[in-house]
Formats: sequence, C-alpha cells, structure tokens
Amino acid sequence: MSFKERLENEYCKTTTTAIVNEICEQPKKMDELMQLFVEGPLRITQRAAWPLGFIAQRQPALLSNYYDILIEELHKEDNHDAITRNILRALQYTKIPKKYQGKILNRCFEFLHDSNQPIAIHAFSMTVAFNLSKEYTDIIPELKSTIEMMLPNGSAGIKSRGNKILKQINKMSL
Repeated sequence: MSFKERLENEYCKTTTTAIVNEICEQPKKMDELMQLFVEGPLRITQRAAWPLGFIAQRQPALLSNYYDILIEELHKEDNHDAITRNILRALQYTKIPKKYQGKILNRCFEFLHDSNQPIAIHAFSMTVAFNLSKEYTDIIPELKSTIEMMLPNGSAGIKSRGNKILKQINKMSL
C-alpha cells in the first residue's frame, strides 16, 4: 500500500511509525512522503508532516534535500498548526545548512513573539533558535529576553522548555 493510501485510511501512531521505519530503511521513499506533503490535499499534508520529526530524530540527513520546501511551508500564513509544529519538531534534530539558518531563525523569533501560536510551536521554536544560537552567539541576549518574557504567563510546557533552555544559556555564558 502506498503512503497516500495509508495516510488516507488510517491516521495513528502505528501508521506513522511504519512509514518512518520504511523511509529509514529505504531513504529513496522520502521523496514519496515529501511529494504528499507538498501536493496535499490539506488533510494528507498534515498527516504526511507527522513522520517528519521522527525521521529527523533518527536520520536527520534525510531532510537535507527538502529545506527549501520546509522553509516555504513555515512561511505560509494559512498553514495548519500541525504542519508548522511538525516542521519545527524536525528542525530541532537537524544541523541546518548555513544558507537556511537566517530564514529559519527569523521565523522562529516571529513564532516566539506571536502570543497566538500554540504551545508546541513556541516550544519547538525555542529549541531551534537555541540550537542556532550556538553558532550565532549574538542572538543569545534576544533569545534569553524573549524566553524570560514568555515565562510568567506561559503554560507548564513553555515554562519547562524555557527554563531548560535558560539554564543552558547561562552555562554557555560562564
């Protein structure tokens, strides 16, 4: 059964895990998943986005040919939160190529400054921005102050992720 048929028929962790395992064993199948991710329809795009984070966690290099697509999707204003969330989840596991770092970093800060974004998008944006701050240390003060501003009214998830990152930032500055 094709990825499209599986994603149309059943949307569950078992299906996602099977797709992730198949792609990790046969990396050429990543093209099939990304084609579904781009072409949709929306429901299929959302469902195709879910495996991205797990693939990136196991084999981050499999995303290397798709940064243009991921960045384009991150910048779509009308995207479903699941698409944005899963792209950011994937990016936290990758070594983002230099030519994409600025666009991704700027977008992460836009998400962090937008109080209407869901908790997971804030949390993953923090992590991606923090990972990039190791290379761009001049952004650390802005990242630190952004996180500190989010903490007082943040959810438990934001407070947990924010405090962990602030602890790591403070260790870097010693």
